[in-house]
Amino acid sequence: MEEKQYIIDELAGKYFSGELTGEERNRLMQWVNSNVDNEAYFEQLRNIWQVSAPAFAPEEVDVERALRKVMRRTEKRRGKGRKIMLWWQRIAAVLFLPVLLGTGYLWNVRNVSADSGTAYQEISSPFGLCSKVELPDGSTVWLNSGSKLRYPVNFSGKSRNLHLSGEAFFSVHSDKEHPFVVNIKEMVVTATGTQFNIEAYANDTVVSVTLLEGALDVNINKLRSVRLSPDQRIVYNNLSEFYSVTETDAAWRCLWKDGILAFRGEPLSEVFKRIGRAFNVNIVMKDGGISRQPYRATFQDESFDEILNLLKLTVPVTYKWKKRIRFDDGTFSRNEVEVLRRE
Repeated sequence: MEEKQYIIDELAGKYFSGELTGEERNRLMQWVNSNVDNEAYFEQLRNIWQVSAPAFAPEEVDVERALRKVMRRTEKRRGKGRKIMLWWQRIAAVLFLPVLLGTGYLWNVRNVSADSGTAYQEISSPFGLCSKVELPDGSTVWLNSGSKLRYPVNFSGKSRNLHLSGEAFFSVHSDKEHPFVVNIKEMVVTATGTQFNIEAYANDTVVSVTLLEGALDVNINKLRSVRLSPDQRIVYNNLSEFYSVTETDAAWRCLWKDGILAFRGEPLSEVFKRIGRAFNVNIVMKDGGISRQPYRATFQDESFDEILNLLKLTVPVTYKWKKRIRFDDGTFSRNEVEVLRRE
């Protein structure tokens, strides 16, 4: 990188806050457009900026511990002597954000007041990152890339109600007097104390619930109710209104929360969809036949390019990056990769 890192961090901060001069903007955009690594780093700074005003109490965050963790990991990436500007350190520390890892703790929280007067929080996990959330009742939720969770600031009433869009793993604090209720699309999932995974992205036609331990009641369209036992998975198709319950190894389906991508016979279309979400890349498959081929693998700590190259070694595919579109405000379209059958 030709520009010193702290200068780029300062220019980026002024850019996001609308304080950048025309000359400074040209300097920053020239640096961003010079290579892919610079673009990626700029987008990471944008993610930090967008979530730099959390609604939780700052005194609840161990800032010193978070800062040490952030700096330890960023130093590994940038090398000795390259430090992020203190201003960015403070933001990252409050967020407890491992900036350059595929998974991390990241909040985008806002308070929402319902008509009833109940205060809600909505937490979003940006694409390319995973977030860990501690709920008021002591339950823990891991949000996968591109997911949103909405819940009351304080649980009250006879049940603990939440709304999910995306994928999440729940470790629920046991309270038989107050059931834990997750509302997703056409399903309502009810538990008292258990661990389970839900996948219900807004633009997907299929919704799934996988039970790791305990018991779950799944209600479909308020018409059908299914009770799940450990290592069972229910899959519901919103279009056909058909559902199935199968035996599965629930543990490996939940490995994503630990930064592990595990596949056990899923079609390549599902494999590439999950990989794309994990790395915030839009992956387009150009061959319908190859997209149905089952695939088995486990990826941990590999980069996006390393995963694609490993896939090329085991299935007859190749890929090419699409050129990103630059918008008038200096931002870029999402990274996109085309996957083609290799002849």
